[in-house]
Amino acid sequence: MTTKRPLLWTMSVAIALLAPAAAAQPAPPRAEAQESDALTDRARQLFADGVKAANAGKWADAHAAFLAAWGLKPHYQIASNLGVACLRVGKPRDAAEYLTRYLREAPATKVQERQRAEASLQEARAQVAAVTVEVAPGGAEVTVDGAIVGRAPLADPVFLDPGRHEVGAKLDGYVSQAQSVEATAGGTETVAIKLQRPPTPDARRAGIETSVLPAPGVPQGGMRTAVLVGGGIATGVGAAAGVLFTVLANNRAGDAETQKIALLAGGRNPCTARPAPAACTQQGQAVDEKRLYSNVAFWSFAGAGTVGLGTLLYAFVSTPKAPVQVTPTVGINDVGLAVGGVF
Repeated sequence: MTTKRPLLWTMSVAIALLAPAAAAQPAPPRAEAQESDALTDRARQLFADGVKAANAGKWADAHAAFLAAWGLKPHYQIASNLGVACLRVGKPRDAAEYLTRYLREAPATKVQERQRAEASLQEARAQVAAVTVEVAPGGAEVTVDGAIVGRAPLADPVFLDPGRHEVGAKLDGYVSQAQSVEATAGGTETVAIKLQRPPTPDARRAGIETSVLPAPGVPQGGMRTAVLVGGGIATGVGAAAGVLFTVLANNRAGDAETQKIALLAGGRNPCTARPAPAACTQQGQAVDEKRLYSNVAFWSFAGAGTVGLGTLLYAFVSTPKAPVQVTPTVGINDVGLAVGGVF
């Protein structure tokens, strides 16, 4: 007998909620009559059919009748009975929705009815999750797994069966958004969504015109780093080459001077004779190589200085809106920088 008490109590709650519409009940008070008058004739008949099926324990038939009546007249009196029927046919999520609406709309004077509805709601809530959805701006359509459940702000939480769901919002003129929610039985969640307007075509075009376009496949910040690193390496290589060729030029100059002294040791320049001795030819080659190495060293230092200065200026002005452009220039007879932009 002890194992059957919960079932009997559940049945008594359901029948008590349905009792006001039963045909065998005495004439209801005036307030109940006004509520009944608010229903259409067809909805009233469907509601009565649902009460009859519920009293007979035919909950599937009662659910179908109450659901049809609700479709004709979404009245809170139908919501309470439909919620209990949903609970009995294994639809706790729907039961939580209808019972929550009943408790929100039913008068506070219905003390016993509200208490029974709250008990049934607790039974349903233990099987589903309640998600409070906050959306800005108001008026946006709230969706769950792609299906529209209402417009923001929602009067009640959204009830979800356990598992992963996607809660989203969409509104004309705004970018739609969605968030994933892991619903747990008896749990509560809050989802906050703030919709943003998409950038206007003018703003997108302006962003393209004022930005520094990087090389294909290279982020802008990465390109700037590559230029600075490359400029530093080129400066170092140029300076090193200048030092190397300066040393070579000095060595060849020393060789040429030593050879010249040896040739003039006899008091007379033998290179004026014809044919000139081979030592004169070697001394001339040493002089020519000294001049070549000196020129290469000069241009290496000049190039390193130009690239280094250009890299330094690029680091200074390389911002998305930099008004100045600096380009190193190296010519046959000169070296320098080309500076341009808007001042």
